[in-house]
Amino acid sequence: MNIFAIGDVHGCLNELTSLHKKILTHDKFDVKNDILVYLGDYIDRGRESKGVIDQILKLKNNKIQTINLMGNHDEFMIDFLFNNKNNIENWLNFGLDQTLRSYGIEVVDFIKDGFGDDIIEQLRKTLLSKMSEAHINFFKNLELSFSSEKYLFVHAGVDPKKTLEDQTKEDFLWSRSKEFFDKDFKSKKIIVHGHTPEKEIVNNSCRINIDTGCYLFGNLSSVCLSDSSDKRIFIHTL
Repeated sequence: MNIFAIGDVHGCLNELTSLHKKILTHDKFDVKNDILVYLGDYIDRGRESKGVIDQILKLKNNKIQTINLMGNHDEFMIDFLFNNKNNIENWLNFGLDQTLRSYGIEVVDFIKDGFGDDIIEQLRKTLLSKMSEAHINFFKNLELSFSSEKYLFVHAGVDPKKTLEDQTKEDFLWSRSKEFFDKDFKSKKIIVHGHTPEKEIVNNSCRINIDTGCYLFGNLSSVCLSDSSDKRIFIHTL
């Protein structure tokens, strides 16, 4: 079984469609056995968050095996929709306006009079009314990690001071540390992650970062891995 991990998409539908095509036509891809693991952050920044989720759901409906992990941007959506958090003012700093626009909502129409709970509740109801049941369930069912014999797939990374078993949700979604980014970082499993955009894939012995800043540089990346081999095959849109 091969695992094709995909980095942060951030509403970049054209790049995702291009990468999907490259993966699904790759000579290493076996539709019956292989898995696509998305490392989260499907939304915000780019213009087509809704279209990105539609594209991923289309693959699921075509019997492509997929694992969808949660990113920190997706956590904003989940907290807003399902945990009744008034997090809009903070989320705006992370590209919320583009996500809502992809669902046909202009956030400024709601927040021009402030961020009061009654205003935010109206925005929440409006967004839920615009989302299909499939999209709602997509966000409800995002996972924090996926593990194989040799690899741990998470959105952001891990806290090197803790065992892998002791990592928290915050560690998986927000980790950025000098110790984790050190080229000599060691772990009992190889950590495959995104979250921190780089112009080039980081390919260290125990850490692979495949967030190549799709919304910044137009390059969406994937890595093909297998527990039966040490080979790492990288696939890019650029």
